[in-house]
Amino acid sequence: MIQLSHLEPFAVGGRRACYVHPDDPHRCIKTLRTDDRKTVRITKHPLIPARWRRTYDNNADEQRELEKLQRSRGPQITSAHLPVCHGVQPTDLGPGLVLDLVRDAPQAGNASTSNPHGPASPGPIGRTLRDYLTAGEPIETFRPAYDAFAAWLLKHRVLTRGLHDHNLVAQHRADGTWRLVLIDGIGDPAWLPFASLIPALGRKKVLKRTAAAWPRMAAFATAGGVSDELVKTSSWDQGMLRHRGE
Repeated sequence: MIQLSHLEPFAVGGRRACYVHPDDPHRCIKTLRTDDRKTVRITKHPLIPARWRRTYDNNADEQRELEKLQRSRGPQITSAHLPVCHGVQPTDLGPGLVLDLVRDAPQAGNASTSNPHGPASPGPIGRTLRDYLTAGEPIETFRPAYDAFAAWLLKHRVLTRGLHDHNLVAQHRADGTWRLVLIDGIGDPAWLPFASLIPALGRKKVLKRTAAAWPRMAAFATAGGVSDELVKTSSWDQGMLRHRGE
């Protein structure tokens, strides 16, 4: 069993916490939150029967969607803008979903560049667009990467929920370019999966999602991003890294 409880997660979302895999710095483990401040999707209500108030399992949903894509399109395609899924492993915090961890290229002086014959040291953990925009990075810095990401979604008809800046990690590559990776929100939330079954509807939905996301993120950047107060008072990390893993 993997021991995580003594580690600090590098990020905490509304329903999950993310840890660097203790045996592989190039992978992460997502576990479901069990604290009272976690975000719930179905709140208690006298008109909602108790049997319907099941806990939403983000890990099971993400694993199902990623593995479905990996089977139909291959890991070499899904790894372009999605983390490759490596299944579920038991941890002392419950079942953990193991995924590729998005890291920037190693920095100058890192062992991976100074000693080509030794083990490669990982670069810093990638930051979300929300993190960068809040820090004042111009949003146009990421426009080429976003256009490439949007084109990839359309080409492969990869359906997503609403695209949000806190779910897009911007990986800084060795050549100075950026790559966007969607770390949450994969899959079509519609009750009837017509967009998954009919290519024309799927492409239309992808175009709608990608067209709406960029102006929304640009407005967020113009407004100054996430305030320090919100980060401190929120029940989740608002897409901001707790640590870079160095």
